[in-house]
Amino acid sequence: MSIPTVTKYKNKIWFQALITVVILCGATILSILIQKIGFSETNIVVIYILSVLIVSRYTKGYAYGIIASVIDMFAFNFFFTEPLHTFNVYNKSYMITFAVMLAASILTSMQTSKIIHTSAIARQRDKQSQILYQVTSSLAKATSVSDVATVSAQCLSNLLDCGVSCITTDEEEHQNKKYSIKSGDRGVTVEILSDEQLQSAVKDKFIFPIADQRFQYGLICVPKNSIPEESGERKLLSSISTQIFIAMERERLADEKELAKNEAEREKFKSNLLRAISHDLRTPLSGITGAAEVLLYSLKDEESHKLVQGIYEDSNWLTQMVENILSLTKIQESTLALNKQIEAVEEIVGAAVKHISKYANNHQITVIMPDQLILIPMNGKLIVQVLINLMDNAIKHTKESDEIKVEVSTSRDNVWFNVTDRGTGIKAADLTKIFDLLFVSEGTRADSKRGNGLGLAICKAIVNAHGGRIFAENNIDGGATIRFCLPLEGKKTIG
Repeated sequence: MSIPTVTKYKNKIWFQALITVVILCGATILSILIQKIGFSETNIVVIYILSVLIVSRYTKGYAYGIIASVIDMFAFNFFFTEPLHTFNVYNKSYMITFAVMLAASILTSMQTSKIIHTSAIARQRDKQSQILYQVTSSLAKATSVSDVATVSAQCLSNLLDCGVSCITTDEEEHQNKKYSIKSGDRGVTVEILSDEQLQSAVKDKFIFPIADQRFQYGLICVPKNSIPEESGERKLLSSISTQIFIAMERERLADEKELAKNEAEREKFKSNLLRAISHDLRTPLSGITGAAEVLLYSLKDEESHKLVQGIYEDSNWLTQMVENILSLTKIQESTLALNKQIEAVEEIVGAAVKHISKYANNHQITVIMPDQLILIPMNGKLIVQVLINLMDNAIKHTKESDEIKVEVSTSRDNVWFNVTDRGTGIKAADLTKIFDLLFVSEGTRADSKRGNGLGLAICKAIVNAHGGRIFAENNIDGGATIRFCLPLEGKKTIG
């Protein structure tokens, strides 16, 4: 019987029993020979005990050693005690010999089996530790999820001496990539799998998921005939898949950290650039606006007056955009200070209306206030900016002769500010988007005078910072209303 055949059948019960019978027959034949030479029965007993040790060494478990001990006792009785070739005993003192022989054989067999079993476990654990160390060391050198998958396939192929596949899932690209290596090869083949190919790739394979309770990166696929059922390699592969998951998670977090760092640097650069440009633009724009306003009252020529009017309006629009950009950079950097103080709502609305009236052309701005004077804590300058942005937005979307209504009302817990126009209204799909940063309704360019996507986003940030909320709705009779509220905590009413 060749060595491969022995390895194939060594775990079979019949093969273990055959080993036991052969060893015991050999011990009996040897005992008969040494008896004829003239050795005493004591030597024969030692040979039988030795045979039990050999059986324990080359079989698995305690059972074969115990059975061998019992058979040895009966063999000694049958072949070497009077009357020969029977199981009777003339000399009753042999009963003690049989008992001692049986006990010694059983104890020796059990201790030998225990030592062999403990040694096998120690060797297996040492081998597993070395393998885990090699895999971990290899994974530590990987610099991406792709590298981790490649290294994993190579290490497992070397460990199991068979072909291994590592399948990863890229959720962003919606792709399944298979990193496979054949037994004896050094190179890893990478291919993209469709859903049908994925099902075929995992068929008739042991599957070890590279995952935890939250996330799955992929699968380790190993041929079923490469792992014996009673071996500890399945548990080892589960441990290795955990190491692979940790390595892939490490690379993913490193990529996310790098992206977040780059994004933060870009945002910081953008904010610094916007702030620097805005500060530099504010002074010349103020000069242009002031000069244009003076010229409006001094020029009599209609054509010249019209040109200056355009300069005046455009410079005011640019000034407002600069103020919005400055506010935006403060919001993004979380440096927008509220500095709340008790303010009269009527004065805040009045300041906003006075400012916007310069640019309202022929629009009629109507203000509706409650009878009582309302005092609430707020940052007056920022709320004025909110109202200016809302009224400016209404002016952009209405005709010059249309009315814009600003209404203030109170509820149990809030003060409500409504800015209503009779313009084109807001598309239903845009109602939840108009407060998003840089959002401009379809058909309107972000750099056009119709809007730059900053004003309403800044309004939302300021209102939210005050603990209020803001939303838009279309009117039944046309146009739109943008409403926001500020909490009435610490309010005072007079009148």
